[in-house]
Amino acid sequence: MKYLGILFLFLTQLGYAQHGIGLEPLEIGSLAPSFEAKNQAGEPIKSADLLEKGAIVLVFYRGTWCPYCQKHVSELQEGLEQLIDKGANVVVVTPERPEYIKKMVKKTAATFSILHDEDYAIMEDYHTKYTIQKTDEMSFKDYVVSHTKTHNQDDEAILPVPATYIIGKDGRIKFVHFETDYKQRSTVEMILENL
Repeated sequence: MKYLGILFLFLTQLGYAQHGIGLEPLEIGSLAPSFEAKNQAGEPIKSADLLEKGAIVLVFYRGTWCPYCQKHVSELQEGLEQLIDKGANVVVVTPERPEYIKKMVKKTAATFSILHDEDYAIMEDYHTKYTIQKTDEMSFKDYVVSHTKTHNQDDEAILPVPATYIIGKDGRIKFVHFETDYKQRSTVEMILENL
């Protein structure tokens, strides 16, 4: 029985390593870091300006190359009117270069701001930045590393945890969906319930 417990612990830790556990989300109730970056139209978007209008739904995606990211962005666009009706400003953040962001906009018809996180500053502030390690075991690793490096134009393979933060008008974090399994994303229904 003792050995079975040790085996379970080992397998659990191995599973975590595959998904980059070690990253911890910001706490609910804590003050959200301010951010500023350019969107797909080249316009500067500031969190302080958005908070004057309402809450912020801040979503991170890995890349246009990721079908789960495309699906998530499309779902956010489909539910955008409901989110706006609840007083939310939807903002999506990615490390992808602007030319790839434009491809995401074309594929998903996204009308909300998608920000290029230059130098990974927003990802770092929100604890979503992850660098793929040589020791990582993950599905389609070569594919992910290749596309991440190309789309980010970086020698390192860096991607975000596909997290969602809801920031209240008071600038504090109200809700966090921080799932290192890239297949698990926040739903529009989940976001609406927590606005």
